[in-house]
Amino acid sequence: MKTQSKYLEEINRLLADYLLEIEKSDLKPLSAQVYQVQSKNFVRWINGEFTPGEVKKSKKQTQDKTGK
Repeated sequence: MKTQSKYLEEINRLLADYLLEIEKSDLKPLSAQVYQVQSKNFVRWINGEFTPGEVKKSKKQTQDKTGK
């Protein structure tokens, strides 16, 4: 998915605010990391830079090629 740049600027601003809120929260480090990674991936997806499951799919294809 590709989002129009006029919207993406505001989305990135809001993401930065959200990430600051996560840093200020009392979340445990692993929980905070999950919130951060997932929100960043969502913004990457709306910008056409991310496909859910692409890392897992890539690892599986590599394993299939090497016969593991």
